[in-house]
Formats: sequence, C-alpha cells, structure tokens
Amino acid sequence: MKKTILCIDDIEANLFIVQSVIEDMASDLYDIVLASSANEGLSILLKQKIDIVLMDVMMPDIDGFEATKMIKSNRKTKEIPVIFLTAKNDDETIDICYKVGGNDYVSKPFNHVELLSRISFHLASKEKDRLLLEEKEYTQSILDLQENLILVTSGTHCITANKALLDFYNINNMYDLKKNFVCIGETFIEGEDYFSLNQSREKFRWVDDVIELSQDKDVLVKILKAGEEYIFNLKATKFINQYILTFTDITQISQQSLEYKHEASYDSLTQIYNRNMFHRLMERKIIIFKKKNTSFVFIIFDIDHFKNVNDNYGHLVGDDILINMAKLIQGHVRDQDIFARWGGEEFTLCFDVGITKGIEIANNLRRYIEEYAFKEVVNITCSFGITEFRNNDSLDSMIKRADEALYEAKESGRNKVCQKV
Repeated sequence: MKKTILCIDDIEANLFIVQSVIEDMASDLYDIVLASSANEGLSILLKQKIDIVLMDVMMPDIDGFEATKMIKSNRKTKEIPVIFLTAKNDDETIDICYKVGGNDYVSKPFNHVELLSRISFHLASKEKDRLLLEEKEYTQSILDLQENLILVTSGTHCITANKALLDFYNINNMYDLKKNFVCIGETFIEGEDYFSLNQSREKFRWVDDVIELSQDKDVLVKILKAGEEYIFNLKATKFINQYILTFTDITQISQQSLEYKHEASYDSLTQIYNRNMFHRLMERKIIIFKKKNTSFVFIIFDIDHFKNVNDNYGHLVGDDILINMAKLIQGHVRDQDIFARWGGEEFTLCFDVGITKGIEIANNLRRYIEEYAFKEVVNITCSFGITEFRNNDSLDSMIKRADEALYEAKESGRNKVCQKV
C-alpha cells in the first residue's frame, strides 16, 4: 500500500523538485501532496491521511517550526514524522528542528537517495513503534496468547513467564526456569548497541536501567540459542514491586534497522560519527555530567591548508586523506571517547578528562598526524581548539569557545593546540 507524503514549501521550484524526485524514483511506493504554505499544509493534514511531512523552515505567516509545533500538539497528527528540508544547517537551526518535535532534517540542496532513505527509515520506525505498542497492550491482558516472550521478574529472580518464553529457552515449566536462570539477564550477550548486565550500575537494578534507557532509544538484547543469535527489542514496565518484560523478536529486520541507523548516525566517507550523532551524544553527555558535577574537554580540529590538497592533488586524494585521518585518530582514542566528522576537513573530539590532560592528549594527536606519512601528501598537519565544559555551559557556548580557540591556532601559525577558557 502506497504511503502519502506531504511537502510544505512556499517556493514553487522546491515543490517541483521534490515532486520530481518522488515520481521519478519512488512512484510505486509513495503518493505526494503539495502545499505552498503552512496554513494549506495544516488544512490538508486534517482532511487527508498523511504518512510523513517534508517541511520547509523559512515561510511567510507561519514558519516551519511553528507549523511543526501545531502538528505535534494535535492528537490526530502528532505521530506523523516531520523531516525538515532546509538550506540552513547551522547549529541553532538544527537544535530548533529537534526541539519543536522534528524527527530529522535534510540540508538543501539535498541528495535524492539520502532523502528517500530518510523517508523510508522514519516510515519504517513509525510502523515498528505502532506494532510494538499494540503488542504491549495485548500482553498486559493475555500473556500466554502472545507470540512475544514475556517475563515477570523482581529484577533479580524470575516470577512467571508466558509459554513463548519457556519454549524459546526449551524449558517445560517455571520451576525449571527458576532453577536454570536466577536472572534472565545473564543470558544476554555483550555487543555494540546491545544491552547486557555489565552495563548496569548495580546488577540488581538492571531492569531500572532498561526503563531509563528506553526513554531515549530502543533497548536491544542479543541471546544465543543453539548456536544462533537472536535479537530482541526489550521493553520493561514497573508494576508495584515487580517488572513486566516484553521481548519482541526482531532478528529478521534487525540488519535493515541497523543499516538505517548507521546511515543516520555515521559519516558516509570516514565511517565515524556524523555531526547529527555527535550533537545527540553531546546533549546526553551534558545532562549526565551536570548531574554528576564533573567535567570533560571538547576539541575541534581541522586539516591545515586542505583546500590546497584538493586543488593540487584532486578530491579523490583529499577524500583518502580524510579517511586515513579518521583511522589514525580512532587508533589513538578509547571506545568511550566521542569522535566525529564535523564537516569538510573539520573533526570533533570529547574526552572525559580535565583541561590539562586534554591539552596533553590534543598535542599527542597533533604530533601523530604530523609524523604520519599519508599516501600522496606527506606533510599534513592539523590545528586544534580545545575548551573545558563549565557547569553553566550549553552545547552551543562550548562549541563557540572551542571554535574561537581553533581560529587562534590557525591565525598564530597552525599545527598547534590553543585553548579557550
């Protein structure tokens, strides 16, 4: 069944381009409806079944931000994904896009394949959430009629389970389940993007950790059975002093979901975090560190005279340098550190250390780059700007200081580390 896309933009040429892309590349999947103003778009939303909205930001009368607030505040339309199509890609605009309820944004001029991938991703996510919600409501009333695995636990001991869970573990009854598994979480396998008991602050509180994590993202667990790996979406609900756990088998669709997630979170060239993902991780880090009253350092660095590299050696050589730069830095940072491509030849880093240690790390990285023999261009150097997180900081204020420090490093000779306090 075709999905319907609503594109809202006050510029006729932009509407024409989007319509052409949909009709030329995905006419068998989508129908498209056009609106030349926010008022017209809101009216269409109340009259027609719309599956996803492509929203311009700068429009007369009602801009895209206000229109999105209205969509998200209406019971009928609040679940419709909104993707912003905007020529503005500054930090403030990106931040507002998410704050008003937008699900994603794509910069103009947009890549046609990227736009269609984002549309497909958010429609698939919406459908998955709808199915999971229906399953959750159903399991609360009739456990044993559900295909999902359902467990009632104290957090450390199994209390009861449905037949599907017993069958999955090849166990005949609850007595054998309690005998074989003191805690069901012990069967979770460690892995990137998967929850396991080792990630919990205290093992007896692991279900509370699942509930907390699920407020921001889906919690996935991996379980090994008869030599095969199964992937489940784990939902947890607290009921008095017990927890109801629902395991939804997404083994078949997990690979596709991971591909969508990778596209949305990683830079396609260097395969490190992209700016969007870095932004999300930093927002979370700021919240956590303000609660703990600790600090970290934030670094922006870029490749000196990179334009000359592209001009003299070509963009393929330039791309190769960016790829190898990312690999070089990844080889000298820890898994818990945050490393991303900021854009062009600029990269960002975040370390859970104070400013003195941060400067030492930045200088070490600077030397590694200076001494590294790149394939085509041997003499590559980078300039670094570093600052330390303050309790009254926002992400924007911290980025601004690091950017000023980077500018100072460039202006004072390059290939150096400068800090801004």
